[in-house]
Amino acid sequence: MVGNAGAFEGDIAAILHSATVLEPSGEAVARSNEWFEFEYRLSRIKRGGGYVVLAATFELEPQDSESLAARADEILEWRRTRHPAGATVGSTFKNPPDSHAGYLIEQAGLRGYRVGGAQISELHGNFFMNTGGATAADVWALIQHARATVGQQFGMQLEWEIELLGEGPWRQKSA
Repeated sequence: MVGNAGAFEGDIAAILHSATVLEPSGEAVARSNEWFEFEYRLSRIKRGGGYVVLAATFELEPQDSESLAARADEILEWRRTRHPAGATVGSTFKNPPDSHAGYLIEQAGLRGYRVGGAQISELHGNFFMNTGGATAADVWALIQHARATVGQQFGMQLEWEIELLGEGPWRQKSA
């Protein structure tokens, strides 16, 4: 919910009815969908403020189980053929307007590019993988290289879709 996760033309914003949020004061408060101020991969909570989602209620469209199973199979097959398996960061960058981050990374010639044990997937340019033994520094250097290369070649700064946790160079202002 925090990052308004989504795929296949849908996202959390489209189905969230309400949620119980722990406020910075320690009070649990029921909040409507509108309170979250959802945007592409963003919400009021992700912007900061010390809120925690405790529970959520979603409004889903009723469908028969056969249709749901068929759609789930379609999605799983699509992902199996287009997304790498194994240890990945996931979708690293948000898609810029009118483009796709993976496409830009691939067009920059970075498909398969490696730093230490970290590699940009051969299957999808927006997936950064641990091929075995990658350190946080390897992954960080690879992500920074991809971001800088796309910036130089296409004149745009890719925005994070991932959340950077822990201590490291990503805590500096330049990140």
